[in-house]
Amino acid sequence: MRHSFITIMMAAAFFACSHHAFAAKKFKSIEVETAKFEKSDSTAEASVLVQWPVKGDKAVVDSLKKFINNLLDGEINSPKDVQPYGESLFESLSIDWHSVYDEMPPEERLGAFTRHYGITLEAQANNYVTYFYRQHEYQGGIHGFTTEVGFTFRKSDGKQIALLADTDSPELAQLIKKGVKKNFANGSEEEMSDEELLDYLFAEQAEDLNNLPLPGNAPYLSETGVVFLYTQYEIAPYSSGIITFEIPFADIRPFLTPEAQEMIQ
Repeated sequence: MRHSFITIMMAAAFFACSHHAFAAKKFKSIEVETAKFEKSDSTAEASVLVQWPVKGDKAVVDSLKKFINNLLDGEINSPKDVQPYGESLFESLSIDWHSVYDEMPPEERLGAFTRHYGITLEAQANNYVTYFYRQHEYQGGIHGFTTEVGFTFRKSDGKQIALLADTDSPELAQLIKKGVKKNFANGSEEEMSDEELLDYLFAEQAEDLNNLPLPGNAPYLSETGVVFLYTQYEIAPYSSGIITFEIPFADIRPFLTPEAQEMIQ
């Protein structure tokens, strides 16, 4: 009787381990169709680049399609819609340019009004996919403005989930400071000092660097880590550009939500 009990327990343990080993579902890779529009003249420049999801698990593919459609004014429901959307964008920019400059002397007119959109597949792993959105716009003035944002979607249900759990952690703050320094290091292996970093940022004292705010836009997942991105003017002047850096999974894992940790397994 004791032998039978041990045999049953061993079988149960084997089944439990086997079930755990095969419990992780294999999700399909997202495949895309690229649609592109470009047009320019002396009054307007417009371009639209969209990588439209065409294959993958239905939940996340549907979510990505809705996401792209919302970013582009509800006008994109398939790759073929990119061309008419781009034409309409170009025409609108040209009309705006003429309304501003037609009555000005030619020597006072500035360059063409521009708007460029890019929505592309940035990274994917078994459990998630990340899309990247970039917009550049110029409609007069000294310079244009660029917006860049990454969005990570869980493949199991197509949802975007919160990645960071302990956002007030001093240890996370140090990782952020280190990442910002890396952005300005230009490939150098030597870490810059706090005083050197101050030259690039709005912060006035070295102590302020230990409490830099997180970016306004949520971080996103690459294939090897979590990417943080500060837009222009967020923590630094325009001349410092867009500040972006990646924290490897091994370093950022303690600060991730349980859902995020599950996604990167």
